[in-house]
Amino acid sequence: MKNLVRDRDFYKHLAAIAIPLSLQNIISFGVQMMDTVMVGSLGDTALSAANLAGQPFFVFMVFNFGLASGGAVLIAQYWGRGDVHVCRRVLAISMRCIAITAIVFTFVCKLFPTQILSLFSREHEVIALGADYLSIVSYSYIFNGIASSYLMSIRAIENVKLSTFVYTVSFFVNVFFNYCFIFGKFGFPEMGLAGAAVGTVIARISEFIIVLIYTSFIEKKLGFKLRNLLEQERELLPDYFRHSLPVVGSELIWSLASVTQAAIIGRIGSSFVAANSIANVVQQLAMVAMFGIGNATAVIMGKTVGEGRRDYARKIGNTMTLMAFAIGLCGCAIVLSLRGVAVSIYNVTPETRQLAYEIMGVMAIAVIGNAIEITSITGILRGAGDTRFAFAVDASCAWLISVPMGLLAGFVWRLPVLAVFICLRTDIPIRITLCLTRILRGKYIKNVTRDISS
Repeated sequence: MKNLVRDRDFYKHLAAIAIPLSLQNIISFGVQMMDTVMVGSLGDTALSAANLAGQPFFVFMVFNFGLASGGAVLIAQYWGRGDVHVCRRVLAISMRCIAITAIVFTFVCKLFPTQILSLFSREHEVIALGADYLSIVSYSYIFNGIASSYLMSIRAIENVKLSTFVYTVSFFVNVFFNYCFIFGKFGFPEMGLAGAAVGTVIARISEFIIVLIYTSFIEKKLGFKLRNLLEQERELLPDYFRHSLPVVGSELIWSLASVTQAAIIGRIGSSFVAANSIANVVQQLAMVAMFGIGNATAVIMGKTVGEGRRDYARKIGNTMTLMAFAIGLCGCAIVLSLRGVAVSIYNVTPETRQLAYEIMGVMAIAVIGNAIEITSITGILRGAGDTRFAFAVDASCAWLISVPMGLLAGFVWRLPVLAVFICLRTDIPIRITLCLTRILRGKYIKNVTRDISS
């Protein structure tokens, strides 16, 4: 017990950050669930098309998350030092990089939607529907990139309430306009799957508008304005890329592995894609607290390291690892208890329904490992500045274990679908072992701040 945090104020602080972030994840889960239910009412083909067309956005969000999280490592530690001016400069760098990335993704997805969908499926109807969806939803990337990167960055200065408000508004906007455009309600045209893309674009614009209003008239801690994006920055760029590129690389490698897994699933059949989509919704619900705790850990750990409190930071790492295991057990129970209800609400074939039920049984066990992995990599290691080790874990486990096992299981050994899914999760025990070994040795704490000119 002496190596754990016993200070009540710590747990109050953790809850004050983690609860709003978990609520935000619940809202995101609600958006995904409503999208899946409404699109799923159009049938297996539409559900598969939407899932596969969402893969480019998934990769974009990985870039977004990586760049913002890498910047947040610096922001959190400089926040601990009380250097607000440097925090503002890092935020501007991060948002500029993400805006450029968003523009590139928008152009590629707009110009080559069919070619992109062909990477994930061989079914012509799925490709055609997915390409229409992708060509529309790509307009949302720039709005989402700027808004979400700002919201992720200011978490590092312990501002989590704004993101909860933004995503609450976005949830209602998304659901309302999806309903209107998918089914042609309230005088809007009936657009089917393409209508879901329109609703998403409108929701992302609403997020951007709220962030614009907040930075222009309300925000006081940093004094950041969108005009700061136009300022030149040379002194902090090396630090930013030194700590953000390993995070981007880690997230990119993980995302490309996930996209490759989606391609493996897609080429096995649309029933597998649809079943996996249904199962993922329940998994996201089970993991909302995990992401909240993981991101809260990164904020607290970064600030503590920036303050120079290494011993206390190590106690935080030990405490959060133990807490992650307990949260993982709760997540496992949620998946097992909800899988019967979840499969019953979708308009899919009996084969897809049964497969989704079986997949969720495997997911329930994997969620325990996911909780430890998320808290360790996203929270403890990155928050403490150990971004390179996190990169090494993601790179090795994804491409040396998960993807090869999935390819072998699906196309060489030709195992049953459920066995393929299990093989795609074989990297989780290795990730956990590597992370826990690093944390228990206590060599991951790295103060990345330095004296910067004003």
